[in-house]
Amino acid sequence: MPRCQLAAQHGSQIYVPALLTDALRWAKTKAMNSVLAAFRFLAVGGRFDEAESRYEASALAALFFPLVGLVIGLGLAIVNRAFEPHLESELLAVVLTATMLFTTRAVHLDGTMKTFARLANGTASAESGKPTDIHGLLVVLLVVILKIRAIEVIGDTRTLSLLLTPVLARWLLVIFLYGAAPDAEDSVAAVARNVRGWHLLVTTTATLVFAVYLVGRMGLWIGFWLSLFSLLSRSYLRRYHGAYSYDNLGALIELSETLSLVLFASL
Repeated sequence: MPRCQLAAQHGSQIYVPALLTDALRWAKTKAMNSVLAAFRFLAVGGRFDEAESRYEASALAALFFPLVGLVIGLGLAIVNRAFEPHLESELLAVVLTATMLFTTRAVHLDGTMKTFARLANGTASAESGKPTDIHGLLVVLLVVILKIRAIEVIGDTRTLSLLLTPVLARWLLVIFLYGAAPDAEDSVAAVARNVRGWHLLVTTTATLVFAVYLVGRMGLWIGFWLSLFSLLSRSYLRRYHGAYSYDNLGALIELSETLSLVLFASL
């Protein structure tokens, strides 16, 4: 059987298998770059550098935000299963909360403190006055205390809630960033400009299906309240904070994780 060939404009011939191989290699490279960009942007507290912005390595990054949360959640679930037989629930909750902070180098917690310090100061500038810094510190302390207490009292579904909470928190970023580019700083707009409607559809479907699979109808309720929280936070920050900053994303992650754990402990 003769080989299937495509004729190029200048008389040269390109074999279809070679085209398919090159296309597959390109797709894998682009997907891998997007995954790495998502991890760099969220898990290790970095930002997209100039090279990534120029070559649009962040084009599909938002699609993999829940995947970053899944990796973090798996780590938390493993730590919980490893230490649960040996520690009381009070100490285990402290260990798990510390693990959550260590995983992201507490960058998101720092973003929470800066966000509330600026809100209390009534300015969107990068610098906040020292008299108002106490507001951000108090919010950080409240977040940590609520996380510890919620993890402590969750009970039998603790492993599943720890697995699902980081996924839900990163999914909320896709909701938050969709259409947010005009009101965002450069570091955030670089991602928001590339968030498409189908990104939101895919991440929402995958996240909610995963939530229902793990915890049933409760996953839908928690997803509903968290998505509402994300939309309200975006509206509030746009009105009182000015341009969305990277610190705002950190605050959204921390607060949504806290709310998720509180809901798991309450429902």
